[in-house]
Amino acid sequence: MHMLEIKNVHIENDKVNAPFLLSAYFCGLIKFVGSYSKNGVVYWQFSPKERAQTLLTQFYTKTEPHIPAKDLFDAIDTFWKQVSEARNTT
Repeated sequence: MHMLEIKNVHIENDKVNAPFLLSAYFCGLIKFVGSYSKNGVVYWQFSPKERAQTLLTQFYTKTEPHIPAKDLFDAIDTFWKQVSEARNTT
């Protein structure tokens, strides 16, 4: 990955924000770049960074785009599965 691309990535590990951004990815609102774990903590990467920050602002001000409940629940499930796997490998 080029340095410019790395600068345009939002890294998230919050138990609320990460699943929300993943569900936004399911809806085509942002790009999911990947995830990695370090010391039992999972970090998710989204791009572009500015779009991730805008989506999070909209989420917390309750002006977020419509995210289907099923997508959000699937993202929450995925988040906790990855957290569990990361904790079991440390």
